[in-house]
Amino acid sequence: MRKALKAVTLMGLAAALIAPAATVKAADMDMGSTKVTIGGQLRERLEWWGQEVGTGKGAELGATYRARLNIKAELADGVTAVFTPQAVGYWGEDGQGLGLGETTSFTMHEAYMLLSNPFGINNLIVKLGRQEVNLGNQRLVGAVGWSQAGRSLDGILVGYVAGDYGLAGFFYGKLQDAGSQDAWFRPQVEDEPDIDLYVATWQGKFKPFGIGGTYELTDIYVNPTSNALGADANVNTLYGRVTPAFETDMAKVKVNIEAAYQNGSFGGADFGGYMFSIGAGADFDQVAWEPSVFIGYDYYSGDDNPNDNDLDAFWSVLPTAHKWLGHADTVWVNTPFYQFNGGGLVHVATQSITGPNGDSYNIAGVKDLYLKLHAKPLEKVALGLDLHYFKSAEDVVDITTNKNYGSDIGWEADLEAKYRYSKNLCLSVGYDYFSPDDAFKGYIGDDKAEHHVWAQADLRF
Repeated sequence: MRKALKAVTLMGLAAALIAPAATVKAADMDMGSTKVTIGGQLRERLEWWGQEVGTGKGAELGATYRARLNIKAELADGVTAVFTPQAVGYWGEDGQGLGLGETTSFTMHEAYMLLSNPFGINNLIVKLGRQEVNLGNQRLVGAVGWSQAGRSLDGILVGYVAGDYGLAGFFYGKLQDAGSQDAWFRPQVEDEPDIDLYVATWQGKFKPFGIGGTYELTDIYVNPTSNALGADANVNTLYGRVTPAFETDMAKVKVNIEAAYQNGSFGGADFGGYMFSIGAGADFDQVAWEPSVFIGYDYYSGDDNPNDNDLDAFWSVLPTAHKWLGHADTVWVNTPFYQFNGGGLVHVATQSITGPNGDSYNIAGVKDLYLKLHAKPLEKVALGLDLHYFKSAEDVVDITTNKNYGSDIGWEADLEAKYRYSKNLCLSVGYDYFSPDDAFKGYIGDDKAEHHVWAQADLRF
C-alpha cells in the first residue's frame, strides 16, 4: 500500500509541474508486466470573423481541427512511456476538397519516459522527452490549450516530493536548435542560434498551515546565443505566487497575488521589466446556478525610452496569454502593448516593434482590469462572461514621427456557453468583441472593432 501511495504522489508531481495531455481511458491491454492505455481527442472548431480589428475586413468563415492519439505504457520498475502523436489543420487545407490524397502533416506532440523512484531514490521522478509544460497558472510558461497545435517542449524534468511541505522541480528545455548537424548529429556550426530554457521551482499547498490554496516560487532563465539576436543575451525571471482560499458559510473565497521581476542583458543593455497581478473572487457552489465571480488587475511593464540602455518592458517567456488577456487574442498578438509576438524576445531586446504602417513603436506594456462571471444554470450547461479594460503601462509613441497616442487601448467582452452532450463530448459556442480606443487606433491605423464568433466540439475518449 505504501508503494502504491508513493507512486500516486509521484504521478501527481508530474501532473502538477508539467501536465500531460488529458486522456480518458479507451482500452487497456495487459502484456505480461506491461499495461497499455489508449485514448485520444478529436476537436473541431468553426470560427467566423464578422469584422477584423483595425481593418474592418470580414466576414470570413474558417474551421480547424485537432486529432490526438494518447498512448500510455506502464512498464516494470516504475517506468512509464507516453506518446501523443497529433494531426492539426484547417478544413480545405491545400485544396483538400478539390482532389484526392491527404496533405495534413503529422507531428509528435508528446513523447517522454517517466521514471518513478529511479535507482531506489524515494519520492523522486525523472521525466525525459517532449512534454507539455504548465507552470502555475500559465502566465509565464503554458501549453496554450486553445491553440489546436498547442505547445510542448523538448527537455528533462527532475522532481522531488517533500511530503506536505510541497514539491521541488528542475526543468531543462531546448527551445531552438538551428545549427546544422552531420549524419551522426555532430554540430557543424560552433556558434549556432540555440535557445535554452532552465526552470527551478518550489510549489506547495497551504494545507499544513490550516487554510486552502497554493504557493509557488519559480526562477526561469533563458539564454539565446549571439546568432539568434545579434548579440549575447540572457534573461532571468524570478516569479512568485500565492493563492490562499478560505471556506465560509456562503462561499469559497479565493485570493490571487503574483509578481515577477527580470534581470539580464542584451549586448550593452540591461533587462529590468516586471509584472504583478492581484485579484479576489468567490465560488457560491451552495446556491442555485453555482455562480462565481473574480475581479483582478494585471500590470506588465513597458518601455518609455527605446533609445537608452534599459530594457524595461516585461517579457512573459512562453505564456498562455489567451487565458488571461482576452479570448479575442488581440492585445497580445497584434499590438506593441504586450510584447510577446512570436519573436517576443527580439522585440524586447530592440525596445521597439514595427507597426502596420512601417513606423517603429515602443514596447508599451499593458494594464488589464478584468471581471470574470460564471454560472451553471443547468446540470449540463455552463455560462461565462469575461470583461476587460486595457490600458498601456507607458504611452504608445510612434518613434518615427514622435507622435504620442496616449495609453487607452480599449475594452473587450468574451461570452461562452458550454453544453456537456455526453461523458466524452463537450459542445461550446462563444462570442468575442474588442472595441479599440485611441492608443490602439494610433498604432493599427483604424478604429474598426472586432467581432469573433466560434463553435467547438471537443470529443475525448
